[in-house]
Amino acid sequence: MRRFLVRLTNVVRPNPAEREMTREIEAHLGLLQEDFERRGLPPREAALAAKRAYGGVEQAKELHRETRSFLWIEQFAQDVRHGARSLRKSPGFTLTAIAALALGIGATTAIFSIVNTMLLKPLPIADVDRLVFLATAGEGDGFNPSASPAMFAHWRTQASVFEKVSALLPDQVMNYTGGEVVEQWNSMRVSADFFRCLGVRILKGREFASEEDVPNGPPVAVIGQTLWNRRFAGDPAIIGKTVSLNGKPHSVIGVLEDDPAMAEFGTPTDVYVPFGLDPNSSDHGEYFLVMARLKPGVTLEQGKERLKASTSEFRARFPKVLNDTTVHFSLVPGIEFLVGSMRSVLLILLASVGLVLLIACANVANLSLVRAAGRQREMGIRAAIGAGRGRMIRQLLSESVLLALAGGAAGLWLGYSGMRALLAVNTADMLRVGEKGETLLLDWRLMGFAVVVSLFTAVLFGLLPALYSSRVDLNAALKDGGGRSHQGLRQNKARATLVVSEVALAVILLVGSSLLIRSFTTMYSVERGFETNNVVTMKVLLTGPKHATAAGIAATVRAGLQRIRAVPGVEAASATNAVPLQDGNSMTFDVIGRPQATTFSQIAGWTSVSPGFFDVFRIPVRRGRAFTQRDGTKSPPVVMINEAMAKKYWKDGDPLNDQIVIGKGVMAEFSDEPVRQIIGIVGDIRDTGLDQAPRPIMYVPTGQVPDAFIAKYFQDGPLAWVVRTHSDPNKLAPEIQRQLRDAIGLPVSDLLLMDEVVSVSTARQRFSLLLMSVFGFVALALAAIGIYGLMAYTVEQRTQEIGIRLALGAEAGQVRNMVLRQGMGLTMVGVAIGLTAAWAAARVLEDFLYGVKPQDPVVFAIVPATLGAVALFAVWLPARRALRVDPAVALRHE
Repeated sequence: MRRFLVRLTNVVRPNPAEREMTREIEAHLGLLQEDFERRGLPPREAALAAKRAYGGVEQAKELHRETRSFLWIEQFAQDVRHGARSLRKSPGFTLTAIAALALGIGATTAIFSIVNTMLLKPLPIADVDRLVFLATAGEGDGFNPSASPAMFAHWRTQASVFEKVSALLPDQVMNYTGGEVVEQWNSMRVSADFFRCLGVRILKGREFASEEDVPNGPPVAVIGQTLWNRRFAGDPAIIGKTVSLNGKPHSVIGVLEDDPAMAEFGTPTDVYVPFGLDPNSSDHGEYFLVMARLKPGVTLEQGKERLKASTSEFRARFPKVLNDTTVHFSLVPGIEFLVGSMRSVLLILLASVGLVLLIACANVANLSLVRAAGRQREMGIRAAIGAGRGRMIRQLLSESVLLALAGGAAGLWLGYSGMRALLAVNTADMLRVGEKGETLLLDWRLMGFAVVVSLFTAVLFGLLPALYSSRVDLNAALKDGGGRSHQGLRQNKARATLVVSEVALAVILLVGSSLLIRSFTTMYSVERGFETNNVVTMKVLLTGPKHATAAGIAATVRAGLQRIRAVPGVEAASATNAVPLQDGNSMTFDVIGRPQATTFSQIAGWTSVSPGFFDVFRIPVRRGRAFTQRDGTKSPPVVMINEAMAKKYWKDGDPLNDQIVIGKGVMAEFSDEPVRQIIGIVGDIRDTGLDQAPRPIMYVPTGQVPDAFIAKYFQDGPLAWVVRTHSDPNKLAPEIQRQLRDAIGLPVSDLLLMDEVVSVSTARQRFSLLLMSVFGFVALALAAIGIYGLMAYTVEQRTQEIGIRLALGAEAGQVRNMVLRQGMGLTMVGVAIGLTAAWAAARVLEDFLYGVKPQDPVVFAIVPATLGAVALFAVWLPARRALRVDPAVALRHE
């Protein structure tokens, strides 16, 4: 450390010429002041007179400083010009170094572009720090943003905390009918304060009034500016006109300006309608989001504490709802809510590319050391003609800066364009990056980051070679070949250290990549409980008075399925409100004859299905029977459950002997819910995620869903139609879609293969897996190049020694093994260090792994074996070159 500080002091020490000038000025002033004092002036006046007589010392100093600054600029420009010429003379080194830096900086810039868009780019909302989302939270369990009407009514009364509170249900659809035009509009149900809460502007007309946001309020709508221009050609008289939505006339009261804030909620919204929640509701069904704006002066922590304290009021009013005493109300900052779990993923990816960048810097530093070994004579000549060590270091660092800036420019283009291309295929469900990554911008933060990283890497990979190269033994350097062994020994130690570091960093990155690959493979091959091949899904919003009852829904479903099943090649078809991995609902239940549980102590998934659902997905019926056409509105109420539910709630009994009642006391729409007989038990499915264990699920026939529930929810959420075909469903999908549309007379949308649904559900895992795999491959390649470069240079440097060994009778195999031992020895040291570090660091990935332990023995065995094999190949090439050394030629050359 002391030696390093001495070196640094030598570099930044003041210019000797400036010190000499200052001493001269002070000497002249002293002589003049003494002369004036001999003439009888007091010392203070004599000093002032001396300065005036000298002509102004400050002006002299300022002139010197300006001259010195100009000289520094001139010297810097000279260093840059000399560095550019030097790099042009070594095109192989220059291109290789720029390529390595472009890979490292490009990978880092690519991830930072996502971090910039997701975490750093502010929400396009005024006073965004006051925008929060409300939720329930437990001790260490994160938060649950789903809210119930009763919770919303309670939160609206917290006037000491919130200025505005709004409910919202995004990603809905509504059927629009206008003349011969029938199409689906993306819709959002919002409460009256929604637009004021977000601070978005109504372009024409007005927003919802409080008297419109009530149950059974007047049917009004606010349309988006894009829809206004597309469907109504920007009609200035649109306000007051009536549009038919879901078969019901709605009066248009406003046009919402296209605002970037609305893009934060996913799919662009065409129309907004009032939520109409009852302020005195005791409905505890959690199915929408609530956002709020903190009052001025209320901090985030104060808001959390006050909201948490209000939980006791809610619990006193509804004692059976929040029966877990650790559950309380909380709030989440807007940006944190919209980013969600991607924050931790992005930070891990950013740390991973940091390792790639370090490996790239170590590689370029190794190349620079090799190049420096051939420049000892040049450095000696520069020192002999008066160049100081600081000037030489500055010259060498200017070359490093040029390399880094060139690599940074290439890396910025490579990282930005590569990430845009990746997001065009898979956005990993990140709303803030846009539909195909269009919000990923080349802004000042991204460019500034690339410049800072480039300059940082310039110092990182350039300082060590510069210090070594500037430390010149003048006499030895000016001799032909002199100083080679001494300087080469120091440089070889440094290069060996860099190679060991490269290998260790590569091991850490490869372990992380391999763990994610193993995790994804395990998750993707897990037993799903349902088959996806040859299954196609599509959705229809059943609206209008005809579909306000279970009987009307059942009749339409029968008609639609009859037409679908008549299509040649269709094996089975059904309708459901929840496609596995795409939708999901939960509901409470009570077993008849058992003591009534607290409201949320017995809960399971709730799915409505028509006959044929289990045949489409080939879900086995373990006991009892499946639904048939006889299980309709007028037949006895029935229900089926899965094995997970049977095991959890019937540990000692037979569920087929019992009856249950669903949703009583939780949702008003289930107030007329009948007692249902359990008629069958089906196999478990992973419907909420491949990495989630099967949950308890209740299945009810579509024709037996309560009319009140259908009237409120089925006309906002589309019904899914699922079809299994004998052959490729892509060929039959258009005909199936046409037959269904003709049968029911409504738009059919969201046509997806079930394999695509699975792919979408694993988008984030695939995104992380792809990036980590690329980073791991780059790290492995850079480490191999580093090992090869070191050994190739070592063989070249030891040509004379090898020639002597061969001349004295050494076997070719002995020479080869000598090179192999040196290269593989460094590799094994790096692998050992890397495995030790990876063993500890792997715990960071624990929350992102499925079915794989952080210290997975397979990974910790495969990674060193793979890296060892690659290193052996990288060392073998220089070892073979050593065997081709001709002793006579080697000795004659020396």
